[in-house]
Amino acid sequence: MAKLWKGAGAAVLLVSAVLCGGGAQATELRLGGVHAPNSFETKALNKLAELAAEKSGGELTVEVYPAGQLGDERSMIDMISVGAIDMFANVADWNQHLVRDFAVLSMPFAFRDLDHLKAFQGSETYAGMKQAMVEQKNVRVLSDNWYRLPRVLLTREPVENIDDVAGLKLRMPDIESFVKTWSAFGAKPTIIPFAEAFISLRTGVVDGMEAPLSSIYAQKFYQVAPNVTMTNHGMAPFNILINETSYENLSEAERTALTEAAKEAGDFYTEMIADEFAPQREKMEAEGARFVVIPLDGFTGRAAAIAGEFERRGLWREGLFEEIQGDQG
Repeated sequence: MAKLWKGAGAAVLLVSAVLCGGGAQATELRLGGVHAPNSFETKALNKLAELAAEKSGGELTVEVYPAGQLGDERSMIDMISVGAIDMFANVADWNQHLVRDFAVLSMPFAFRDLDHLKAFQGSETYAGMKQAMVEQKNVRVLSDNWYRLPRVLLTREPVENIDDVAGLKLRMPDIESFVKTWSAFGAKPTIIPFAEAFISLRTGVVDGMEAPLSSIYAQKFYQVAPNVTMTNHGMAPFNILINETSYENLSEAERTALTEAAKEAGDFYTEMIADEFAPQREKMEAEGARFVVIPLDGFTGRAAAIAGEFERRGLWREGLFEEIQGDQG
């Protein structure tokens, strides 16, 4: 544990009153993430830890382990369900490995914009999906008001239209809707953990990847894949998950403190991205990154047809994609 603590650069917030006052030891929770220590995501997770300690009067300690130190995305989803870790932070796409209907969040071009996404989050359907995750997989969504920029395409060579995607080896997460959709676009998806994406691009294992626009500066993806095509194809909330048993084991006061901290950190995250991305983009462009807007008709038309196929195959329940398309906020 000492080596893990030292190597993780974990955000461990200990309150001296608890350690020195002879009271009960602070409750400790381990929170796993996959983003770089200097990323928007990790900065906000550290803020969550800080707020949890402050709001609980030192009774609650959250240890943040970034950059895949507790495992990759897929393994941590499994770990949180069985209680091997207490908390996991990533985009809500990954929840589909627990409850299938979350797969629709990962469907490229499912949402028009952020208001459209928020409208769906406020629906009874989405509330039911979250409740099913508690009941079926012992995992609770603690907060999902963490909004990042849309997902875009990053490539070593320029992409001017959908035909340029044909044959490209693209890094993908282990999410079926991503893999199948980009295959239909003509690409050759390669499943690689997020923490290994940079080295895969640098060494030519892949020709590009899709990623949140707000992640490409901290992860330095633009240095090895300088062509940023503004497809804006993915829009899903970043969310904070907690094992339900870990949650139930907290006192009522600790639950309140942790929930409030997670939601306030979400607001902090969203505002930080809005404030800091513009200067980051200027720095990336100064170093040679190229941001390109292209017509998306070729992508969106194929995506809609693929969504119908996914629904028939049972990736999510029948009628869900159509329900989302009809919910325009």
